[in-house]
Amino acid sequence: MIGKSNRQAKLDYDVIIVGGGMVGLALTAKLAQLDLRVAVIDPKPVELSWDEKTVDARVSAMTRASQKLFQDVGAWQLIEAPYRSDYQRMFVWDGESSRGKIAFDASLIAEQNLGYIIENRVLRRALYQSTENVRTVDWLCPEKCQAVDYQENYAELTLASGKRMKASLLVAADGAFSWLRKASDIGQEQQAYGHKAIVCTVKTEKPHQKTAWQRFDHHGPLAFLPLANSHLCSIVWSVDEAYAEELLTLNVADFEKRLSQTFEMSLGQVTLESRPVSFPLYERTASAMALHRLALIGDAAHTIHPLAGQGVNLGFSDALELAKVIETSLAKGADIGLKHRLRPFERARKSETKAMQLAMQSFKRLFEQEIPALQMARSYGLAMTDKHPLLKQTLIRKAMGL
Repeated sequence: MIGKSNRQAKLDYDVIIVGGGMVGLALTAKLAQLDLRVAVIDPKPVELSWDEKTVDARVSAMTRASQKLFQDVGAWQLIEAPYRSDYQRMFVWDGESSRGKIAFDASLIAEQNLGYIIENRVLRRALYQSTENVRTVDWLCPEKCQAVDYQENYAELTLASGKRMKASLLVAADGAFSWLRKASDIGQEQQAYGHKAIVCTVKTEKPHQKTAWQRFDHHGPLAFLPLANSHLCSIVWSVDEAYAEELLTLNVADFEKRLSQTFEMSLGQVTLESRPVSFPLYERTASAMALHRLALIGDAAHTIHPLAGQGVNLGFSDALELAKVIETSLAKGADIGLKHRLRPFERARKSETKAMQLAMQSFKRLFEQEIPALQMARSYGLAMTDKHPLLKQTLIRKAMGL
């Protein structure tokens, strides 16, 4: 069996994953395929049922690469069709210019769609269900970590219940405020975008036409993401903090009016289906993604602006790369927790993450400019890009992870 020589009988697990969110569960599912002994720790159990009349305002735009990951671990098949909202087109425009527009269509690259918009709770449930009965995976949910200790041949976690667990490798997948990252003395660079994201579910007067819509102005981007119901969209409205506070003080009718007007009535009158909630946006980068007996993935390692919907997809790519590096070590009979065995993972993921962070910074700065000459230049750039099919094909394939 692959990697059997790497297993140490005295250890409880090969890998302990702290964090049972989407990214942590994606890694769990990949490692289960390697027949590794895995434990998952999270303060909250996976939500398996809910009121079907409700819609989770937290959604993710799934790239083709992320979809393939779900298919490979058997999770995609567990997401019923009504929960998968595919979008075939994307329309982006500059709200402060009459000609700054660009449209993307799946037909341009001979694909059926550009991706899927799926509720986070649905994704998490599917990943859990794909792995819940695997004999080598233990679920400690709900459970909290209390202390961590790193030794030469293992890492040990002490849980709030008093239970102690040893493993060859610990993985921090516990989000932007990662307990494991902090407890392991890993620093973090943090830069405020000066934006807050307002998210909620809305009903539109006109059908969304399986189109993802995004409008930019100097306050920030407003995205309408199509859900399975042709008149429901999940919105992500990322605006400067002062304007966000103003929006959140509006009553329902005034908020709906402001939202509809900002969206230029593109889908007619918009009404709220859920209460708007907000959270501040930061670019965060951990000083290390891998140390002796430790690896960081997802938001525990990095966060970016949501304007391109790539945050969770970066996390899924982290999980894939880490699983790949672990499999390589197993094939060589090597210790999967050694720092030098984890370096290829860190090198690969740091470079891609940095490139994405720089791209998001550039987009944000470009569209928040109120200087007329710069506004003209960006609208001209959008218009010119829209006229070049080959360039649009390249952009589409990059965004889809193809």
